[in-house]
Formats: sequence, structure tokens, C-alpha cells
Amino acid sequence: MSGIPASDHRHQHGTAVRWLPLLMAVGLVAFTLISVTFANMTGHGVVRTGANAIVDTGHIMIRRDASGTIHVVDPATDTVIASYPMARDQFLAGALRSLERMRAPASEESTRTFAVLRIGSGSVFLEDVETGDRISLNAFNRAESMALAERVAAHNGGQK
Repeated sequence: MSGIPASDHRHQHGTAVRWLPLLMAVGLVAFTLISVTFANMTGHGVVRTGANAIVDTGHIMIRRDASGTIHVVDPATDTVIASYPMARDQFLAGALRSLERMRAPASEESTRTFAVLRIGSGSVFLEDVETGDRISLNAFNRAESMALAERVAAHNGGQK
């Protein structure tokens, strides 16, 4: 033909380069299988569904007084579970603002019922019972959210 040996001829046309994507794909599949096997055998990197199970829950209502203090109230007994005085970085104020933005029709805050949910991983959520919207209280103050969840659970008998 052109006087070029067959092995050089194939290399000139790039047939050897065609194997590179196939080898990369095989390597990616092998890496994925090894990673999944390692995660399943050791438990590292595996998300367990038990960590997302609700551990404690309690229903609350929020009331504000004239001074801006937020009171967490048990809706069944109308007793105050916790109070948070008005401050620049008030713990529940940011969470309530976020829930108000998510809720389409405005409703009287004092009649809205919320659920405080603590899940197995330690996260605490405030859920608007009417809409089902949830917001993480840990984002606003993890220590305060855990303390509130413990107070609500103790007041409600740790119901699930």
C-alpha cells in the first residue's frame, strides 16, 4: 500500500486512541463498584434511614407580647413552655419569618399551631401544621433548638 508497516498505519489513523474512552469507562465502573462495596462493608458513607426517624414531637403555639418577647405555648393547656426576649439575634424570630414567607395566606400568628420535631440525627425542625412546611431550627441556633425540643418533649411527655 503506502510502504508503512501495519502497526504504524493503525497508529496514524488513531485506532489505538479509540480504546481510551472505553478504558476510562471501565475504570469508572470498577471504581464505583469498589466504593459501593467498601461503603456497604464498613458502614462509612452510608446514610441510614433510622437517623431520619422522628424521635420526639410536640405541638406548640407562638405568641408575642407588646415588648416583642416570643412565648412558646402549649395549645392544649395554654401554659408557657419557653420565652425568648426580644433581641437582635432572637432565636425563633428568624425561623418564624421564614415560615411566614412560605405560607401564602397570612394567618393570625397566635392561632397557628406548629410542631417541634426532633429526628434521630439530632436535627430539630419547626413544622407549620397547616401547610406541612418545615424549617430547620438548628440553622438559627443549634443549642437553643435542642433545648426547646427537650422542653417541648418533657412538657408533652415525649410523644411521637
